[in-house]
Amino acid sequence: MNTLYYRVSTRTDFETAAREIFDLLLTNQNQFQNYPRFLHVEIEGHLNDLGEFDDDMLRLQQEFGEDFLLQFFTKISFPLLTKKNPKKQINDIPKELKIYDLKQNSLLSKLQIANYYNTEFVLEKDVYTYLNKVANMLKKYEKLDSYKVEIEKENYDEFGLLMHWQSYMKDLIVELFNSFTNGNLISNAAMTRSLIECYVYVSIIKKERSPSLLQDWFLSNLINGTKRYDDNVREVLNINLKELYANYEDLQSRLKKGNTNNWLSTVITKKNITFKDACDYLNEDYLYKDFQEASCFVHGQDIKSKFGPFFSYSSIYGKLYAMMFYIFKSLNLFELSPELKGEIDNLEFELIKLGEDYL
Repeated sequence: MNTLYYRVSTRTDFETAAREIFDLLLTNQNQFQNYPRFLHVEIEGHLNDLGEFDDDMLRLQQEFGEDFLLQFFTKISFPLLTKKNPKKQINDIPKELKIYDLKQNSLLSKLQIANYYNTEFVLEKDVYTYLNKVANMLKKYEKLDSYKVEIEKENYDEFGLLMHWQSYMKDLIVELFNSFTNGNLISNAAMTRSLIECYVYVSIIKKERSPSLLQDWFLSNLINGTKRYDDNVREVLNINLKELYANYEDLQSRLKKGNTNNWLSTVITKKNITFKDACDYLNEDYLYKDFQEASCFVHGQDIKSKFGPFFSYSSIYGKLYAMMFYIFKSLNLFELSPELKGEIDNLEFELIKLGEDYL
């Protein structure tokens, strides 16, 4: 049996020690393929006033040593534990060590107030594995400019307004995903609500494929938004719009009526169009129900958000499912490569399978 010895010095942190031990393992496997291995680790210092190991060394011995490294050895020995591998030593070792640490030593992380109660679920092995796959997919999506191809095909979108919808939704999806992995579950519910709204409005635009509908959305927001501008900006805006649109006065009169959803009046014939009306128009009966559920964690008076909103893994999985469901639906609104589409399909299936353990 080969014995691998490693000594942690006083100034060595967790990540440095973990990477050096892992490199030692890879080197040994390359030199003595599949030969039985024994790891012996000694730790110098890293003790507090009570003689207890600091967080870095506790993590090195338990989370990294016992939970991860043991499978690649016949036996491991640390100051706090000595363990024999109850199974056969695994010799198929990953080529790269990836360390996920919610408590990164960075300037930004020092500003964060950790909520480990909410992140315990994220760190469950199967949940973390799933979220890692989602993160890799979203990183690929972030690099794509597929919307430029999509805009060329949307002949009803003369000014490329859908490009701005997708750009915003892309940023929203990334922030939404990050909020979940960081345990910001109330923020996550609020952003899920926003994503549902985006999905509904863009779905109606793409369903109708109407230049005038897209124009109405654009003008309605400009016209009704003038209340927030000062007099000079409002005047310049009105002058420019009058030059662009010969029938601007009629458009202004029509779009000022009703509420902020009035731009949908050509497809939904109601005086005051609600978001529920927009959801109903798509004939997807779960949309408004999901929107209401997410809204519970936005509105301050809701009792559900006060009495243990995330009291169990099943409730947290519910937030994960809602988030991922609308991320997938939103991504599919725009053109995707067959490869990315296949990844999303697989992730949808895995999400349902994951729920079998947490519902």
